[in-house]
Amino acid sequence: MKSEKLTLSKNIKGIVLFAFFFVLTITLPMISYSEVTLVFEALNQHQLIFEEKSFGASLILGTPVLLMLTQLIFLKVRNIEIKPELLIRWYKLCGITLILLLISVPTYTYFIESKIKSEGYTVCNSYSTSRGADIWVTSQHHCIEKGYRVSEEITDWFKQQTTEPTPEDVIKKVDELLANSP
Repeated sequence: MKSEKLTLSKNIKGIVLFAFFFVLTITLPMISYSEVTLVFEALNQHQLIFEEKSFGASLILGTPVLLMLTQLIFLKVRNIEIKPELLIRWYKLCGITLILLLISVPTYTYFIESKIKSEGYTVCNSYSTSRGADIWVTSQHHCIEKGYRVSEEITDWFKQQTTEPTPEDVIKKVDELLANSP
């Protein structure tokens, strides 16, 4: 690809893009690791309620694509010619990553959800609807259908409990939260 002279505004945009993707490339593996760690900590501590994002761990597969994209942006900012072979390698890497994601997300989801279920948890769809994560509870009695409107608040309340609340306690708390919500 023939390099062109970059204007100052294009150069600044390129530097901002480079910085953004550089930070994203570094944080993506940490986010993926954190997602897996949080689930296993919740299971080990037998928390009453926790969230799980099935796709979270698979995001680490995007790291090579972002790393190479960051390199391409760096070359563009430095006004260094980007060889067509490098772009072709990036496109191939994107394709391979997409295929790996299509395989790994359902596979990881199956295994992690099987592990969580084997520990006695059930997914609470009523609390999961307003979040990007599945909410798992120790007992289906903790999952109150009308609690979807106050799912964040009820999840926070569960996390503050030191003993397992009764189903009546949960219903009472959901009703109280609903009465106080706008």
